[in-house]
Amino acid sequence: MQTAFKKIEYLTLSLLLGTYLSWGLLTSLHALLPLWLVIPLLTVLLSFQGSLQHEVIHYHPLPWQSVNEYLASPPLVLYLPFIIYRDTHRQHHVLEHISDPSQDPESAYVTAAQWAAMPIYLQQLRRINNTLLGRFLLGPALGITSFLWAEFKKLKAGDKYTIHAWLSYLPWLLVVVAWLVYWQFPLGWYVVACYFSYSLTAIRIFAEHQAVAIPEQRTVVVESNGVLSYLFLQNNLHAVHHKYPALPWYKLRAKYLQEREAILEENGNYCLASYFELFKRYAWKPKEDVVHPL
Repeated sequence: MQTAFKKIEYLTLSLLLGTYLSWGLLTSLHALLPLWLVIPLLTVLLSFQGSLQHEVIHYHPLPWQSVNEYLASPPLVLYLPFIIYRDTHRQHHVLEHISDPSQDPESAYVTAAQWAAMPIYLQQLRRINNTLLGRFLLGPALGITSFLWAEFKKLKAGDKYTIHAWLSYLPWLLVVVAWLVYWQFPLGWYVVACYFSYSLTAIRIFAEHQAVAIPEQRTVVVESNGVLSYLFLQNNLHAVHHKYPALPWYKLRAKYLQEREAILEENGNYCLASYFELFKRYAWKPKEDVVHPL
């Protein structure tokens, strides 16, 4: 037991508990603050919870994974059961499948058959979604509706895994909504915060992967160490995370600096200096074609 306690990542645990405490205070005391301040703060908190949930998926911060998952389960963003996020993300980590829309559940690409079946207006929306501004503004709407529609079809078909995931999620959702209702938090504005928390996360996701033939060259490094890198818990060093998925977030930068040359050689120098560079390149310009090229 003493050895287990030594393995606790106290920094990450403190951030996780602090996020829930901050959420509770912000939502219960919202009437004391102007809405223009509450909603941006809440947006950042919701996005940050997603980063912490990602740590939990990779077996942090406690040596007891069942406790980790219990701590990560509250669906503060309302629409995403943690069980589904956990399992689809682990599937995403299969190296050969990264970016392939038929294998990678986190792929932003579509297959040629899916593209051909889309109405023209949806094709145009997907093209806009491949610019950074489009991903920020439209990405949540496209991503959430696509996810929920796919889940609805699985539920309708009686898929046992999906039914279990959503039934496990419902009690947590009721707790979150009951809290918001009790403290009379405006639910419409809460949904706005959920929407733009997805937008913040979409900045990271936008360039995380590219469709190239060599799997090791599909994952990016964004070298900056600014505010967004901490919002994302250093997951901007995404090639490092994929190479060392068990490494806690606070060790990723040291590992990158230690192995920078080898990592960039392995990922084909798929590297950006900062998210500002990403913005300059792709704010209005599509990063790639929507259809997966391989």
